[in-house]
Amino acid sequence: LNSAPRNIVGGMAPAARNVISGNGGSGVYLNGSATTGNLVQGNYIGTGSNGSFAISNAGDGVTVQGAGVNTIGGSNAGAGNLISGNSQGGVSLNGAGTVNNLVQGNYIGTGASGGLALGNTFSGVTIFGGSSNLIGGAVSAARNVISANKLSGLYLTTNSVGNLVQGNFIGVDVTGTNALGNGADGVSINSAGSNTIGGTTAGARNIISGNTNYGVEIFNAGATANLIQGNYIGPNATGQSALANKLSGMHIQSTANTIGGVQAGAGNL
Repeated sequence: LNSAPRNIVGGMAPAARNVISGNGGSGVYLNGSATTGNLVQGNYIGTGSNGSFAISNAGDGVTVQGAGVNTIGGSNAGAGNLISGNSQGGVSLNGAGTVNNLVQGNYIGTGASGGLALGNTFSGVTIFGGSSNLIGGAVSAARNVISANKLSGLYLTTNSVGNLVQGNFIGVDVTGTNALGNGADGVSINSAGSNTIGGTTAGARNIISGNTNYGVEIFNAGATANLIQGNYIGPNATGQSALANKLSGMHIQSTANTIGGVQAGAGNL
């Protein structure tokens, strides 16, 4: 969609589902500042029609380039997309103007059951220059399962500011009790500042466990003023059993970030 506002791709009923797979670029591409108010819902992007095997798009599953106020998935029943098996990333939010988009309720890197590894080749969600986007949400229906991708679950990099990542399962299956790790970190913050991972309520908590490298990694100049609060990093969703990241829970090679806080619920486990 190029300079195309207020379109619906798919829908919440199974009969409205598109299977968008095997293409030479991204499965869905939203481009330009006039491409706003679009809904991408209920689709299988990068998989076969039963959601259990890959038919890769050569690019990302969904690319948003300089476009704002679009919704990928949603918190209503049936709104989430299956975005898996693609040759690049799952969802990429790129460039100035990529603001106020919602990525909610999707399975990114799993099969349709939420328990099968069907990873995208790059990271599950990449934000490169996008700002003020919401990945997940504080209600369970907004949760993304971002697991089994070949690189990080979530990768934030240069000029990505003010993004909010809440309520997601990153590196675990849909039950939150079994590892389905991403191939690198759960969350990588590289030269990106003033982003929030988690929050002080139970609904805002991300489960960041079972990943191959670090749970959360913050590194390089510019990775400052990030807030990491209220998450479970290494336990399962109950907080009662280990589901370890293979390396450290957190690895910080930058300055002036806040890990936890003094408010009730701000501590990470």
